[in-house]
Amino acid sequence: MGRKQLWDRDAVLASAVQLFRRRGYLGASLRDIEEATGLHPGSLYRTFQSKDGLFHAALDTYNERVVQGRVRLHLLEPADPLAGIRSFFTSAIETGAEPDPGCLLTNTAIESFTLPQTAAGVHHGLAAIEGGLADALDRARRRGDTPQDLDIQATAAHLLALYQGLLVLVRAGLPRTTLHSVTDGAMASIGSLRTSRKQNDHE
Repeated sequence: MGRKQLWDRDAVLASAVQLFRRRGYLGASLRDIEEATGLHPGSLYRTFQSKDGLFHAALDTYNERVVQGRVRLHLLEPADPLAGIRSFFTSAIETGAEPDPGCLLTNTAIESFTLPQTAAGVHHGLAAIEGGLADALDRARRRGDTPQDLDIQATAAHLLALYQGLLVLVRAGLPRTTLHSVTDGAMASIGSLRTSRKQNDHE
């Protein structure tokens, strides 16, 4: 009979997520992982095969619980989709008094040029956000809250880029006035595309 597992996988992954948020993949040593999770190297390798395996499991957990949870809460469920998009941005700014360790997805995307093995997890999380933004924009257009000729996919990609940039600025500790101006610009851009096209049509 095999040994009974004495640790909780969900708790280990939650601790790993916080460690990788603070240190990144490259900055987290095996000693850091052992201290953060309580796992001895033998248990780590038996369960996750490697540091890579633990990181992939942590990123999958983050995408499922945090990224998709935020997408549901702010982009898929609100009755007012534009208010939901705004709250999606502003909720990333209000991080509390403690220094924010940043979004694991965004931090990993920044590191990913040296970590090609993380690309699939990064793309999966970004696609979830972009899909949520597109859903909210489509509902807003059907409600008459945006121009009817709004390019949903292009605008969703634009908002995704602004949101990821916002998260980097949050991690860098920029003033909240600057962060809120990014949000204001993102919301204004949803209506500005039509104006730009009309101007181009008359040139």
